[in-house]
Amino acid sequence: MLNYIYVLERSSYKKKSNDTYSAANKGLKKIQTEIKFDHFAIATEDLDHTVQNLEKILEYPLSTGGEHKMFGTHNRLFRLSDVYLEVIAINPLATSFQQPRWFDLDNFSGNPRIITWIANTDDILALLPKIWDNPGEIKKLFRDELAWDFTVPNKGKMPMDGAAPALINWGSTQHPTLSMDDHSCRLERFVINTPFAGDLAPILKKILSDQRIEVNFSQRLSFEAHISTPKGIVVLE
Repeated sequence: MLNYIYVLERSSYKKKSNDTYSAANKGLKKIQTEIKFDHFAIATEDLDHTVQNLEKILEYPLSTGGEHKMFGTHNRLFRLSDVYLEVIAINPLATSFQQPRWFDLDNFSGNPRIITWIANTDDILALLPKIWDNPGEIKKLFRDELAWDFTVPNKGKMPMDGAAPALINWGSTQHPTLSMDDHSCRLERFVINTPFAGDLAPILKKILSDQRIEVNFSQRLSFEAHISTPKGIVVLE
């Protein structure tokens, strides 16, 4: 079952400072193309079971997702105002797909958990030479009426083990949140605990302006998504 904490009374958060990494930021060249938080991904071995648990936690239904035939995966979505959460799993009914799968799902096992996040940009090519190593190859993907460009590492392994975001460009496609039901749930805070904090934080500071995102040093990678709902705060990990 997905790890979560459900708090009925809203908590007051104090964002931790990333001053530890300010020195490393001084020599970083200014990157002109900005990115925006787009969504975060929860991986699972059983999509239906995880969706049922999430719907109990959030007390609202998830939106219909679909299949990604290129990678043999399927998903469900949930709107969080301007961003959304995605639950993704290997589709056991998929018969033809490309390996390695995106999000390193070929090597995923264990409890459902947040494995990475995705940032939106209008120009992926402009960013690739100036950010973290091995962000991936730009793939043109399609599902139903949606079309987008997405960075997929050649071996499926995500940059900084998933702490650095994958990059997406929706182009002329309407953002998926605009077609989802809005249940007045909002992402209040997204915490990235990572051994790569010293490398990641200075880059994000230059290209991303979003006070919800917090980068902390930790010996192992983990995430926290603090979501406000009409009945209180839900924290997913």
